[in-house]
Amino acid sequence: MRRTRNFGRFYLNHFLSNTALSRITVMCLLGLTACAPLDNTSKNSGQWTSTPQTSFLRAARSQLDAGEFGNANAQLQQMSPSKLSGYDLAEFHLLSANVSIETLDAISAEDHLRDFNRVPSGVTQGQKLRSKLLSIRVLELQRRYLNAARERDFISETLTGKDNQDNYEMLWSDLSLLSEESLRTASSKTPATRFGAWLRLAAISRNNELTLDEQIAAIEQWRQANPYHPAALDLPDSLAVLQQAVANRPKNITLLLPLSGRLERTGQAIRDGFMAAYYDAHSKGYPVPAVSFLDSQTVPSMDDAYLQAQSHNSEWLVGPITKSDVVTLENRTTLPLPTLALNYSDTINPNKPSNLFQFGLSAEDEAEQVAEQAWLDGRRNAMVMAPDGDWGHRVVNAFEDKWLSMGGEISKIHYYQRARDYNPDVRTLLGIQGKTDDHLLLNPDGSEWLFLVSLPPQARQIKPTLAYNLAGELPVYSTSQVYAGQPSPGKDYDLNGILFCDAPWVLHESDLKTNIEASIPENQASFTRLYAMGVDAFKLVMRMGQFTVLDNAQIYGETGVLTVNNRGIVHRRTECAVFQKGVPVLRESLSEDSPFKTQTGTLNEVIPEVIETESPETTSLRYKETPQ
Repeated sequence: MRRTRNFGRFYLNHFLSNTALSRITVMCLLGLTACAPLDNTSKNSGQWTSTPQTSFLRAARSQLDAGEFGNANAQLQQMSPSKLSGYDLAEFHLLSANVSIETLDAISAEDHLRDFNRVPSGVTQGQKLRSKLLSIRVLELQRRYLNAARERDFISETLTGKDNQDNYEMLWSDLSLLSEESLRTASSKTPATRFGAWLRLAAISRNNELTLDEQIAAIEQWRQANPYHPAALDLPDSLAVLQQAVANRPKNITLLLPLSGRLERTGQAIRDGFMAAYYDAHSKGYPVPAVSFLDSQTVPSMDDAYLQAQSHNSEWLVGPITKSDVVTLENRTTLPLPTLALNYSDTINPNKPSNLFQFGLSAEDEAEQVAEQAWLDGRRNAMVMAPDGDWGHRVVNAFEDKWLSMGGEISKIHYYQRARDYNPDVRTLLGIQGKTDDHLLLNPDGSEWLFLVSLPPQARQIKPTLAYNLAGELPVYSTSQVYAGQPSPGKDYDLNGILFCDAPWVLHESDLKTNIEASIPENQASFTRLYAMGVDAFKLVMRMGQFTVLDNAQIYGETGVLTVNNRGIVHRRTECAVFQKGVPVLRESLSEDSPFKTQTGTLNEVIPEVIETESPETTSLRYKETPQ
């Protein structure tokens, strides 16, 4: 079974918008701005020759201007570079590199830029500048954001006006895609330089432990220390809007959560995370809102919830968490209060209330993010293995739609039943018949990787069973559900080599996390991501003003980098890790020989909706009380 669909510009637009790159980043990567300006001065000065070959160059350049990258490539494919020299040959390689970048082919782009540098004569200064800018775009395509930002800092001295402003915006976008740890490490190596100051400012922006007031104070201190820095003279928009967030933060909030009944522990975990962030800000002397609590299990209706919230003078309602309640809110024309719902609606209502925002836990979203990550890692042909049943099918359907829309192929999808022995399922997936020793061809369908949808107990059996069937080197990607959320080297040793993406809260230690984990019962440890969600719900409400004045605003939260689209949907970009010796290791910290070492992209994270329970007799799983 092979499924495929043509690759198009849809993927690049969609992925970049979801990873919170600025508008200039998206446009630059699509070739619609002056990020790599065409050398019009040279063309008008008679550098072009009048030959059939150069007519293709003109046509290719025109197609690039129009964003028709396929047509531009078709024009270039008809040319014979050996018949070109000087300016024309240089132009051929620049246009070819540009097309390669637009079609996400970094290797071809590098080859053409290398050939450009070998053109012996006739190359103009404008072409040399374009070559440098295209080289930077290759670094960004390869997700070597630190290198790209450094090169943009260097080249800024040769740019003026809008070109320089756009370049600085791209530089900031590159730095925004790096972790705080990477930024601090890099800044320590360049302490007294302009680029080092860029890195320190980005680290302040990236620090998810700072309250809003602390972040503003740190930025002002940085500006005083660097008064003539480009960013001090013109603060990046994402930082400039923080004062707007201060002006708009609410003074009264009502939390509508299930504090009794079957969802009691879910509601309590979110509440405790929310209040942990509240008390953290309060203990530092910063303003915090008054908070009221409503038990959604005892409130008769959403109308009654709003009436009670308004009686407390609340300016925001946080909740509800059930999908049905969110659908009800989305189908209204207006809401009495701005509302941060803690789940997603399954419907898309173009006329939904403008003051409804949705911050949810979606397994389908996570499947799409895994597809994006694998594509960026250069994978093209996938196999899928998932549990049979509604949850598994929903996750696979979301992955399949996303993967095919990007141009990927799926050679096989296999659904498995819960069992003690997954060897028959793995052999069916791999197409093995007869004895394992007789199976010489690992991937007869050309599969390059496996998307494994699994909870920890099943994955701990499936991964070593792949190795037993001679597929131990097959790259395996999974959702965050594969990790229970707490280090368990003994149990998770068999997960070694699986790549997954998860919340910073799970993959890093912090004072806030330590304080929460020290105060919660041991049987609540499996709800760790829900505590992080509560923390970020507090951050979102307190900083929502950022999103009202800047489309590309983002918050560095405990569940990931948070952005809000024009439908009020909160998206997250998280960090990726690989199991080594039974524990998750951040990809940026992997050893040089790791197959994932050179891949540095990140995805939005979603929270698992399952928890693990064990008894001496058997290991069993039950789905957490999932809001419906």
